[in-house]
Amino acid sequence: MAAIDESPTTLGIADSNLYTLSEADLNKTLDELQSLGVKDVRIAVPWIFVQPNSSQSYDWSKLDMVVNAVAERDMGVLGVISATPAWAGFPLNGHPNPDTYAAFAAAVATRYRGKISAYEVWNEPNGVTFWSPVSAKAYTDLLKAAYPAIKAADPSATVIGGVLGAVGTIPGVSTSAVKFVDQMYADGAHGFFDALSFHPYHYVTPFSKGTMAGEPIGQVAAIRALMAANGDADLKLWATEYGLPTSVVSQAQQAAYIHDFVVAWQQVTGAGPMFIYTTRDTATGAFDDEANFGIFTTNWTPKLAAQTIKALIADLADGTAEPFDVTPYMPANPFLQGVQVFIRQLINQALVVPKFVVQLVSSVVSAVVKTIAGALGIPVAGRTANAAAARSAPVATPTADAPTPRRAVATSKRQPVLGPSASTPSAQRRAKPAQQRAVRSSPGGTTSHSSTGHSAR
Repeated sequence: MAAIDESPTTLGIADSNLYTLSEADLNKTLDELQSLGVKDVRIAVPWIFVQPNSSQSYDWSKLDMVVNAVAERDMGVLGVISATPAWAGFPLNGHPNPDTYAAFAAAVATRYRGKISAYEVWNEPNGVTFWSPVSAKAYTDLLKAAYPAIKAADPSATVIGGVLGAVGTIPGVSTSAVKFVDQMYADGAHGFFDALSFHPYHYVTPFSKGTMAGEPIGQVAAIRALMAANGDADLKLWATEYGLPTSVVSQAQQAAYIHDFVVAWQQVTGAGPMFIYTTRDTATGAFDDEANFGIFTTNWTPKLAAQTIKALIADLADGTAEPFDVTPYMPANPFLQGVQVFIRQLINQALVVPKFVVQLVSSVVSAVVKTIAGALGIPVAGRTANAAAARSAPVATPTADAPTPRRAVATSKRQPVLGPSASTPSAQRRAKPAQQRAVRSSPGGTTSHSSTGHSAR
């Protein structure tokens, strides 16, 4: 078994779609990831499919195929155990009996001992999409039951709690990650996890440049402070999902934001591994943003982000990963963008919700946003000709979407802005940061994103 190195230099891929693939597509996906240097993957362990009928029966066939294919390549595996089956509670996001969940988690850990080295207990329980009603107390009870059960089955396994989304607090809908962690500790979570995890998504502000209250970099600092205050300073905070859909931003921006996040994450005290979401678009250019998070298009054309990740993995290994100057993505209307980001983030990231449901609700969201805009007299931010042109423009051209890469340009307040002399590469180091090399190595220097995509979330 390849254990996942808990260093912040570990850069893996989160791919919940692996469970849905044919054997041929699964092998193709893993081969492509390995060609980039990826050594670790985050996979779905969907309880609703593995144990669909009762606590007494299992269907291990699909999960066996995924886990064995990854293990044969000596890759590290992080399994996310979530999605309530109908017999155990409300399907997908209902609260199961903690002991029933723990029994399933123990069965998984027993079966895949030596193949899966780390487990996350649920996914984004601080939002109603995955955990309804939102309750830190109910989640902590689940964690307190699952942790000893998994450890008894596989003492070497790393059990990760929290698995938090970067959302704000809206009564009845979501609880901020910071407040949720605080409540977890108040409910006795200390001692029932080996690490916490967080998903620092943000489509507008690069991770390193977050300055407003509630932005992901600030939430990370606050979570780390809570961990320290509760005796867990030595435990790591993993970032087990981060990414951007190219239905919202250009390929150049997707790559630049990923580069910014990966480098800035190295400066976070107590940072653990990172996982970028996800491998491949399920429908490049489709309305559904969830279908466009891939670092490859549907037909396996690499996006700029694929080459950026390949270069970053090499740079992280030898200590030469450098900051990259990122121009923030500015939506035509930030207010409406914020509404769409929040609502659609809640509905689009489910591991197992049927696609037609996601698309239906996405259509409703767009209609709601248009109604809000009309009531407030605000023009709706559509996919204009300029936006479409920006997505198909040569990525090496200096535009707001594709900033000119510069070596050693600080993107975090933790790092000093270097003088002009810093732009001259040293003969002893790589000549270009990963993002710049990826831009220049992209075939033809252009994006391959379809212009048929629709509204941003």
